[in-house]
Amino acid sequence: MHPALAERARDAAELILTRLADPAVVAEAVVASQRSSRYPFAWGGPALFTGHAGSALAFQAAHRAFPAEAEHWRKLAHQHLVTAAHSSAAEPLTHPGISSGTAGLAFAFADSLHEEPRYGGTLDKLNTLLAGQVNDAPSWRSVDGVRDSSYDAITGAAGTLGYLSLLTNPDHVVRQALESLIDDLVWLCAPGQGRWSIPPHLYPLETYREKYPHGYINLGLAHGIPGPLAALSFAHRAGYRRDGLVDAIRHTAEFLIAVDCEDAWGRNWPWGIPLTEAGDEDRGRLEPGRSAWCYGAPGVACALLNASIALRDNEIRDVAVDGFEATLRRVDVLPEAPLCHGVAGLLAMCVVFARETGSEAARICVDALTEQVLSHCGEDLPLGVREFEGPALLDNPALLTGSAGVALALLGATGDIGQQWERALLIG
Repeated sequence: MHPALAERARDAAELILTRLADPAVVAEAVVASQRSSRYPFAWGGPALFTGHAGSALAFQAAHRAFPAEAEHWRKLAHQHLVTAAHSSAAEPLTHPGISSGTAGLAFAFADSLHEEPRYGGTLDKLNTLLAGQVNDAPSWRSVDGVRDSSYDAITGAAGTLGYLSLLTNPDHVVRQALESLIDDLVWLCAPGQGRWSIPPHLYPLETYREKYPHGYINLGLAHGIPGPLAALSFAHRAGYRRDGLVDAIRHTAEFLIAVDCEDAWGRNWPWGIPLTEAGDEDRGRLEPGRSAWCYGAPGVACALLNASIALRDNEIRDVAVDGFEATLRRVDVLPEAPLCHGVAGLLAMCVVFARETGSEAARICVDALTEQVLSHCGEDLPLGVREFEGPALLDNPALLTGSAGVALALLGATGDIGQQWERALLIG
């Protein structure tokens, strides 16, 4: 990145994080946005994606990015970790998921552990709690179908496995949980089974019936099978060898490659695959997804890239690069900023592709996408950046859909904060 652009990115991230450090500013912005939003607007508590654990992750990144003010940002990270831990008493962490469960809070503590060894005891307790939740949970494997929330990157097994596969030398109980998650996702992705088809009675929203009256296969990184593909690939890269693991990675990668769709810019992927009344895939009605982390070519390409690294397969890698570079040709200006569905998420994935593949197109576009993120930022905005929601403009402090994630993407693009935070999104 050009030094002047990197400085602007740091300045914008520092502005955002300074606003997020003021509880009164955040509270006022959240109340106003809750009135404006068309959808339920959650903020606070111990959650990584929508609460104080996510803020702690962002402040810890600032601790690394701004060495002259490192102590200031470290204290803020500590305050938000303490707040997150204390709030888990009022909002108990009853499930393991990365977004708002135990894995998310553990992820934030694990990130800070690099600079703060005193968090080791708390992290051990969280990992033990997490392992117990995984080991004691009823199986979601069912011949009657699965919910995407059981296996996905947000609340399901993929996101949890993504975190656990970061751990070095886990104890027996944690390793048992980790291997159980691998086995569940291998079962889901096993060749010739079709277990990832979601029947109508397990839809997350009734509105899905309009688009998929007879069932569907979800192809988004956030909620679909690219999430398990990425998580299984990370587990394999971390040294885990379970029966069927390699076959599941290869089968899922080959399936995704087979269901791509072309447009004027090149390779793309649909939101999902509809099923016919007989339960067969209807590949004649594939609607291209958005160009985002949650759905569309960028997220699928990231999952394929990680599969190619796990399998050391250059053919899969070439498809991933081709799909991501097609996105960079396709995208002009994204109207939204956040990691989930906006330009910050695309920037974060572009950094991964530039780093891992040497793609010249990705390297060049890091600067262009950084400029796009900066166009959404401003000193006149309460939290330094806004999320666009139809006619409404929301001031959202959250990691996945708000300001904290935008700051992380900007700092990540400058190369100042390392790569571990990317694992929360299953991209690196």
